[in-house]
Amino acid sequence: MSQRIGEEEIYRVLKEAIFNAELSPGTQLVETSLAEAFGVSRTPIRAVLQRLKYESLIKLVPNRGAFVYCPSPDEAEQIFSLRTLLEGEAARLAAEHATPQQLEEMETFLHQEREYYRQKENHKALKAIADFHLTLAEASHNPFLISYLRQLISLSHIIFTFYDTTDQGEPHSMDEHGAILEAIKNRDGRLAAELASSHIHEIKGDVDFSKAVKHSLSIEQLVSRYVKR
Repeated sequence: MSQRIGEEEIYRVLKEAIFNAELSPGTQLVETSLAEAFGVSRTPIRAVLQRLKYESLIKLVPNRGAFVYCPSPDEAEQIFSLRTLLEGEAARLAAEHATPQQLEEMETFLHQEREYYRQKENHKALKAIADFHLTLAEASHNPFLISYLRQLISLSHIIFTFYDTTDQGEPHSMDEHGAILEAIKNRDGRLAAELASSHIHEIKGDVDFSKAVKHSLSIEQLVSRYVKR
């Protein structure tokens, strides 16, 4: 490589590659190979792997190394069950406390979701959906609820990145997101909570763990594709 790149760039490349399903679950991320491909020492690589572990994007296995992580079917069931409970409460609180800016942000992410699905860019649509739900959580203005939901939404994003089946039919999430946002705008906490909880319950049906996952790109291919020259 013509120039050394920093930790932030390495973090961006690996995170984008995971969310674009170009590093599949179980792929090992070897420190020495990453350091060589990015042209850096192992120190920034270790720091990046710790950040990805904190976000539940990789799992660090003692004496084995780092592996791209995706929740198992049993773990996914637990994640969605907990989201059903917590996101309903977040929506109720958002109806009381959401600021005009947060309402506008949710509207923007909903628009992005529609456009990305229209353009058949499903992975970008999933990112917009995650941002919609994160903003909804933040609009609750309950820091503990936000913290828990941030992790659950990130884990859900990973599950959908690899095992979403909405590409086989018309996604129903857009209408459901729109209805939730409308209830929040109308300051109807009861309806917002019911719609949000029902929505999380429904989207579990969009996950198929038997779906084939494409092979990972090599680290060299990722660097070539993602690193800004």
